[in-house]
Amino acid sequence: MKKPKIFLPAFQLVFSTVVCLTTLSGATSLWLASQPKLSEYQVRALENSTATWQTGVGAIFGLLGSKATDLLEAEEKENGQEE
Repeated sequence: MKKPKIFLPAFQLVFSTVVCLTTLSGATSLWLASQPKLSEYQVRALENSTATWQTGVGAIFGLLGSKATDLLEAEEKENGQEE
């Protein structure tokens, strides 16, 4: 059984970048949210980091979902060839 090459270097680079930026923005959101009093600029930074966090989580699930589809298609092709 030949394993399909799903996780190419380009995908790994994009995925790791999205995970790093999402983690950074989530940590920033948590840190700013724990502050007792925020200035106007800090509130704006909190809103932006929260939006980035939410977008990043969606992007992570989208990237993983696309790879799940690729894996299922590769498995179907393999099963079709064996029969």
